[in-house]
Amino acid sequence: MAEHNLTPKQKQILKTITESVKAGKAKEPLIAVVAGGEGIIMGITEKFDRNLLGDLEILCEADLLGVRYNNGNKTYTVKQSGYDAVENSFVIPESQLPAQINIGAIIRDMNGGNIQAVGLSNSSELNQLVNDTDLLRKKLDELTEQLVDVVKSELSSKELMMYIQNLEELKKEIESEKPSSSVLQRLFASISFLGDVESTISLVTRVLPYVYPFLLIASQKLAGGG
Repeated sequence: MAEHNLTPKQKQILKTITESVKAGKAKEPLIAVVAGGEGIIMGITEKFDRNLLGDLEILCEADLLGVRYNNGNKTYTVKQSGYDAVENSFVIPESQLPAQINIGAIIRDMNGGNIQAVGLSNSSELNQLVNDTDLLRKKLDELTEQLVDVVKSELSSKELMMYIQNLEELKKEIESEKPSSSVLQRLFASISFLGDVESTISLVTRVLPYVYPFLLIASQKLAGGG
């Protein structure tokens, strides 16, 4: 079962916003202000912390809020997907999951092409990893650090924060006893920038060798280990 990749605080912010808009307390477009170490949204009595604007940005990137500009300042609207997310307790319906990424197909294509995996030496190491929890966690941390080093110069600080959140969710899913194929597909699509119309071919090409070992490990876990 896939869920929106949000922190509990971000979920609560969206829930508060949707409830306030539905009740007529807050009017769209919403205006958010951070001052004196706390954040407020006009029309909403609840107070938020100083990271409010960053949390709203992540909700926009998750396609749950819309953003508009008024005299250079951002204002926000709630998308139908935002209402749906709150109503569904932030569980993503299977019909909304991206279906364009097939883990097995990507691995086969890479294996038959010229892309070499970074961070894995051979299949015996792969088998050992999926059967040793400590080794697996250490390897995933190492691979994550390498991948972040590749993308950090290409992303804004907010984009990088979202990217790292996706990587942490991916590691958690791979380490779980029974990883979800649908969750893995969604996360691999995100960290590979596949389907992102703003990403460049050069960026996608650069990250694939670093995503490849994640794919191999996930595929092995889905197959039941070595």
